[in-house]
Amino acid sequence: MEQNIDKEIISMLAIMTGFESDEIKPKMYIVKDLGVDSLKVIEIATAIEQKYKVTVKESQMAKINTVGESIELVKELLKKKQKSLK
Repeated sequence: MEQNIDKEIISMLAIMTGFESDEIKPKMYIVKDLGVDSLKVIEIATAIEQKYKVTVKESQMAKINTVGESIELVKELLKKKQKSLK
């Protein structure tokens, strides 16, 4: 499942930025390398919330710099969600 999350987030970023999925790497900076502005960051957070049914706090998004960090955030949020369902 974790591998799918990686691919899903990268695919989502590709659609939202105009890059090809295979061009986007985990170490890339969302703002600097992908050209995402603050409005697009909010759109990405909203897309993540809708797709995975999680809540992304502003404070969490502020700490995200790279594609890999965004993937890790989603994985962390999903783990918390699963624990709360038990």
